[in-house]
Amino acid sequence: MIRTTRSLFSASAAALVLAAVACLSSVASAAPISYADVGPVGPGVMFTAISESSGTDAVPLYGPPTGFPVGLDFDPQAFTAHAVGGGADLTDGQVNFTVDVPNGTAITSVSLFEAGDYTLTGSGTPATQVSAGAILRAFITEVNGAAVAPINVSPSNVSAGFNLVANPGVVQPWSLGTSINVAGALGPQQFATKVDVVINNQLGRRHRRGHHPRTGRLRPGRPGPVRPGPPAEAVNAAG
Repeated sequence: MIRTTRSLFSASAAALVLAAVACLSSVASAAPISYADVGPVGPGVMFTAISESSGTDAVPLYGPPTGFPVGLDFDPQAFTAHAVGGGADLTDGQVNFTVDVPNGTAITSVSLFEAGDYTLTGSGTPATQVSAGAILRAFITEVNGAAVAPINVSPSNVSAGFNLVANPGVVQPWSLGTSINVAGALGPQQFATKVDVVINNQLGRRHRRGHHPRTGRLRPGRPGPVRPGPPAEAVNAAG
């Protein structure tokens, strides 16, 4: 079994960085669930249009988020994958939200950090395994306070995998992280003030028939802080 017990999307303010959270997986097909806006959780930072969906399982998987300075915290209780008797299971979850900051600040990057645990015990081969993957995507929809046609930021993906032979154990920790450069998608004197974020997670479990491991638990953890701050020119002028 792969189980998601905590997933956090965090955002916090700092001079030249904005780290947002995003996770990706396959195209979600379950009807999405929408959540109330969160914020302001920092100096004018708002999280809006928050929703989750899944292409494999009933939702909610993540559950409603709560805010903290300056972040968005999801604490999922139902994000699991389980397979026995030669079967396989894939659990796909997607979270969408928008980060909105006041004109005069800038969203410069989006980062993701996750951590959790898994369990693999018993006898078997490397064919019995667990895995976690995430893809982070962002789309700039406002520059210098003015709406623009969506600008795609180059996505990033990351994954972790463990098998019964190489990585046995009970409640073993894992972590992964990645980031994308929002500012790099814009030209001089252009600053992102609104960004749509898509976070997809995939949890996988494969069990080889005839082997008898105790099945595992895998949980996405904390996507790293989202840090909007003043544009570089403002920082340089102040310094």
